[in-house]
Amino acid sequence: MVEKLKAWGCNVDEALERFVDDKELYVTCFNMFLVDTSFDALKQSVEAGNCKAAFEACHTLKGVGGNLSAGPLYDAICVLTEKLRAGNMDGAADDVKTIFKYKDEAIALLAG
Repeated sequence: MVEKLKAWGCNVDEALERFVDDKELYVTCFNMFLVDTSFDALKQSVEAGNCKAAFEACHTLKGVGGNLSAGPLYDAICVLTEKLRAGNMDGAADDVKTIFKYKDEAIALLAG
């Protein structure tokens, strides 16, 4: 699993330093991240036009995704976090679609 995540773009070596080289714990935490309720909160907040709530959910995901060095998923979350931090919701729905696309890719990687 770790090699699949690395090939997908995750900086697994960097993340494993934070996980004391415990690959099993890393994969468990990555799986937990992918089912975090903040993803749904982000989507619902963007759909409702609530920038503050969207930022809070996105910022939470950014922190966890950063600790996991979650590759393209983390990168997409960072883009939206900074837009929302500036109070800009232009294109946020498309950014959420991108985030969910990468989330789905990660789920498929870890499932297979």
